Amino acid sequence: MLFKDSGLPNEKLIEDAFNYSRANAQGAQKEALKSFEQQIDMIHSQNLMMLDMELEAGNMKEDEYKMNKQALDKMREDQLKMGPALISRELEKSFEKRRIGPAREIMQHSDKSSNELIAAVILIDCVRSPVDYKNIAAKFGDDVAGLIAEVVHIDAYPSERDDNLSKATPDTKRAYEALLITSLDQIVEQVKQMSQQQPGQKIMFPPGQEEQLYGDVKNLWGNDKKLDKRFMDAFNTAARAASSKFQLEVDNDGKLELVKGALPGAPSTGGKKPPKPKGPDGGIGGDVF
Repeated sequence: MLFKDSGLPNEKLIEDAFNYSRANAQGAQKEALKSFEQQIDMIHSQNLMMLDMELEAGNMKEDEYKMNKQALDKMREDQLKMGPALISRELEKSFEKRRIGPAREIMQHSDKSSNELIAAVILIDCVRSPVDYKNIAAKFGDDVAGLIAEVVHIDAYPSERDDNLSKATPDTKRAYEALLITSLDQIVEQVKQMSQQQPGQKIMFPPGQEEQLYGDVKNLWGNDKKLDKRFMDAFNTAARAASSKFQLEVDNDGKLELVKGALPGAPSTGGKKPPKPKGPDGGIGGDVF
C-alpha cells in the first residue's frame, strides 16, 4: 500500500508517519522469514520421519519411498522459494490492519481529530524501547511521542490500567478506543475466514475478554461520542459473530452497561435498552439490567 491509496489526509506529518511505520513493519521481514523457514523445516523433518517409519515397517517399497521423498523435498524447496513474497504480503496486511486501521477510525469516527493524533496512532507499534521513543520524538516531535508513550504506558502496567485509562488525555483515550475497535473488527474478519476455510469451527472470545473490554471502555466512555457509538457497534457485531452471550447497551442516562443473556445473532437494538414496562420503577422487579 502506498500513502496515496491509504485514504488518510494528505498532510506531510501523516505521510511521514505512514512511510516511517511501513518501513518499520517491513523491517521485521528477516526475523519473520527465519521463523517461517524453521516451521517449514520442522514439518519437512516430521514428514520424512513418518516416511522412514513406513519404510522400516515394510509398508512401502524402496522405489516408492524414493519417489515420496523426492516429492517432499520438492515441496519444501517450493515453499521456501515462496517465503519472501509471502512474508512481505502478510506484513503489509498487518501494517494496514494494525497501524492504518486505527488511524482511519480516528479520521472517520472521531468527534475531534488532528494530524498529530493520526500520526501517533500510525506510529504506536514502532515503539518497543526507549531508543525507539527517542527516534520518534526527534523525527515527529514531543507531542506525537508523548501521546504514544501514554498509550504504551497503559498496556505496560496492567495493575494500574483502570487508573491510567481514566486519567489519560482526551487524545490518548481516542487513540486507545480506536485500537480496541480495530481489534474487534479483526475478530469479525477471522470468523468469516474460518467459516470459509473450516465450516463448523467457531472462534470465541477468551474467557473474561468481554468483561475486560467493557472495563477498558468504561474508562473511555463519554470522551468522544462518535467513537463510543462506533465501539459499541463493533463490540456487538463481534459478540454476535463469536457467539458471545454478552452485548453492550446504553441506558436512558447514557450509561454503558454489559448485558449477559443476549442471544447470538439477535437483531440489534442499536445499543438502546427496550422500554421499561409500565408501573413504579419499571414494574415488578424494576429494571433487570
